[in-house]
Amino acid sequence: MKQYGLFCLLILFILGFNAQDPTTTLSPDWNGDPSVCTHDPSTPSTNDKPLPKFPNKAEFALESVEVRHLLNITLRSESTIYQYIYNYDANSLIVSKNQNGFISVEHSYYNILKKSTYYGGEVCLVTDISTNKDMDGASAIQLQDIGWHIRPLNEFLQFSSNDPQRPIIRPKFLGQDVIRGIPVDKWQTCYVDKVNYRTVRRIWHFAQQNYSTATGPVGEYAVPIQALVIGSFHAPNGTRIIEFDQVFNVHGYRHGIMGENDALSPPKGVFCNRDQGQNLISLKDAGISWPDHFSVRVQFLTSRTAQWGSFHLYYDQSRADNSRRLRYDYIPFGTEDFISVIHEYNDNLTYVIDRRIGTCRISRGVDIPDVVPFYDPVRFFIKNEAKFIFNPPQKAWEYNGVRSCRDNTINCTILTTPINNFPAMVELDIGFPTDETWAYTNVEYGWSMRAPYSRPPPGAPKLFDYPVSLYLRMYQYRNPSIAPPFNVLTEDIEYEFYEMSHDLKSSDFDTTLGLR
Repeated sequence: MKQYGLFCLLILFILGFNAQDPTTTLSPDWNGDPSVCTHDPSTPSTNDKPLPKFPNKAEFALESVEVRHLLNITLRSESTIYQYIYNYDANSLIVSKNQNGFISVEHSYYNILKKSTYYGGEVCLVTDISTNKDMDGASAIQLQDIGWHIRPLNEFLQFSSNDPQRPIIRPKFLGQDVIRGIPVDKWQTCYVDKVNYRTVRRIWHFAQQNYSTATGPVGEYAVPIQALVIGSFHAPNGTRIIEFDQVFNVHGYRHGIMGENDALSPPKGVFCNRDQGQNLISLKDAGISWPDHFSVRVQFLTSRTAQWGSFHLYYDQSRADNSRRLRYDYIPFGTEDFISVIHEYNDNLTYVIDRRIGTCRISRGVDIPDVVPFYDPVRFFIKNEAKFIFNPPQKAWEYNGVRSCRDNTINCTILTTPINNFPAMVELDIGFPTDETWAYTNVEYGWSMRAPYSRPPPGAPKLFDYPVSLYLRMYQYRNPSIAPPFNVLTEDIEYEFYEMSHDLKSSDFDTTLGLR
């Protein structure tokens, strides 16, 4: 990243220097770098060869190798692997980028001109999608009566353009060849940016019709195999500043989208705040609601522990009179025996029962002091259960689709929300709050259905009735003056729910041992 910044500064310096040189200037009729290609929209493409056709949906991987030449200096080549899910009908694009092991995933929402980029599976940054940049196939265009939209695939791939609202690009058929053992048709396109003196020539290779690919024989729609790209930038005085060569190898090209791809889903526990046009919902809007009476076994794992722990949770509430009882059984840290803790919220009493030795301690109050969440995840959950169960945030959850969960054994619907300035920070040595908080915590729920193929009662919505996971990722900035994702400290807790039951017994909240 630092090298790229220095490279950009050097380019700006050279451009500025050459722009001040009055000795020569490019002709007003400049129409591209002759050593690359020149653009003449009046020249028709070969008439006896129909142009390749493209679908509205496609997914494919693309391997890019690029070499840049700065004046007389050849820079180090860069290799990047992309994975694309292109959907014209949904007006969206998902791109995974792997450059030297650094992985980012981009979700582009063209209707609101926002792009969410997830870095390293931990941080999301939102940026604007550029518009009407004909040298950038990923930039948005404006369609009449629709608004901002992703480009058709032929324009997205920078192959051709027939829309009179934009520069006309007519590919030239160059003949046939064999690439990677595949018989192909060769087409050349020339893109010229007269404002910035940029020229790009692409030679696209498409598999010939009836050739059998891994997804079937080539039919109506084109199957791109490779593109050879040459480009250049000139200064206003005609000096060639940059020349670049690229090779695009396309793999696994498929018409249509086969389904959810977990690798391209928003990363676990990451919320992206796009400010405008973001449809935030409540859990109930997605058919998610904790029952009023339940028991469930909870397993947990934190970023500071290597083994799963567990506790059992019993919950009983009446929304009519706002009464609430909660019990949890667990082994406190540093001990060997299970204890039962019962909170009677209406009576403001807490019972701590050791059933092995038959003791009960009663105290007034149901509040739990602040704890270090990743060292005491049980009491942290109980202390903040209202945020998770009784009174979760309203109109604050982003629906992130369906993702495989629990070791890919079931599918879960995923919803995520941020809670700012939460939780409180606690000094580990003394156990007291530091008067500081984490910057924010992302809370992610995963819910499923016991019988996903069953029909709901008439007039009732299909409900997600089984909680699978609750994932919390806490964020703190090491240095506020440095922009994320390079200065973020994170910790996380994962809760997994098992053996969910809606049946409770009266003995589950028996406090008579403490009243003897």
